[in-house]
Amino acid sequence: MLFSDLDLTHLQVAINEFRGKKLVLWGAGRRLGSFIEAFCGDGKLLPQPYGVCDSTREVRESELVGVRVLPFPEVRGMSPEDTVIIITAGLLELQAKVVAHELYYFPIYHRRSFEAYDYLQRNMASCDRCLELLADPLSRQIYRRRIENLLAGRLWDQSLYSANPYFGNDINRRLDDSGQLVFAGAFNGKHIERAIANNPAIRVSAFEPSTIWSSFLVEKFDDNPRITIHNRILWSENAYLDFDENAANAGLDAHVCGTGTPTSSRYQGVAIDECIDGKVSMIALDVEGSEQRALQGAVRTIARDHPRLCVCLYHTLDDYFTIPRLIHEMSGYRLRVRHHSCISVIETVLYAV
Repeated sequence: MLFSDLDLTHLQVAINEFRGKKLVLWGAGRRLGSFIEAFCGDGKLLPQPYGVCDSTREVRESELVGVRVLPFPEVRGMSPEDTVIIITAGLLELQAKVVAHELYYFPIYHRRSFEAYDYLQRNMASCDRCLELLADPLSRQIYRRRIENLLAGRLWDQSLYSANPYFGNDINRRLDDSGQLVFAGAFNGKHIERAIANNPAIRVSAFEPSTIWSSFLVEKFDDNPRITIHNRILWSENAYLDFDENAANAGLDAHVCGTGTPTSSRYQGVAIDECIDGKVSMIALDVEGSEQRALQGAVRTIARDHPRLCVCLYHTLDDYFTIPRLIHEMSGYRLRVRHHSCISVIETVLYAV
């Protein structure tokens, strides 16, 4: 079953019914502005928002991105009959507040549903092509269900879950120590520890641009000469990049960002082709939306060593559909997909073997 076979009627009807209602955006995080710019206003998918609210922090401004800021108690007092709420931040944090704040009679959607709907409408043929590139029925089922869940607003789906991302699973069992594992982002080192447990002879070149976490990793693995920690960003070329460490969330949402972003600092970006010496047996990428860039910087390494690839797909919708085509065009890989969380919107990994 292809993406073009999906029934999108419920979202088409909902979008039509939004006209004339008060559209409230719940969550004033970093994704608010881009969502409004892409999807709200005259001639766009959704109407201009009535207001923005945030229940997790005090917003001092009277307006954000040209939209009035509503006190959260005011939103709670609005009528469910003429109000629509779209969650524009978080995964599960705001959903957990729906019952506590008695919002359960409101029509509440997540921004990702509209992002997925719009992307499919504009790119349906190429999305179907990506589905057909996958080598086995289970991969196609997981891949399609993943997008279905976005469209339906299902943020929890234990039926997708499989254990052990990257290695120690049904696709990559034991790490190949004839070459090294190139892994980014290394974060707190949990997957490096898993790699050592999987094969103590493995060599790991780990990338973590966060100064806090890279320092932690250097100290943690200081006594293991097989582990090398690089305080750099994997990229398509050697360049300096603006990077937000996302210190407020312990780096969970650290990412390359636009030039001059207030929370950013300059970090060195490097290409795998330029900075890794010796044979590479596996490349694993969880780099918060920079996966395409990192792959472009590894073209020569991939052609030379044909390493197994494990690439996170879930950071952007474009990644989900572009990365399979990008890898398919590089070399003769067989592509598979597995999902490694009961949360349905994260930890989807493309495997190329």
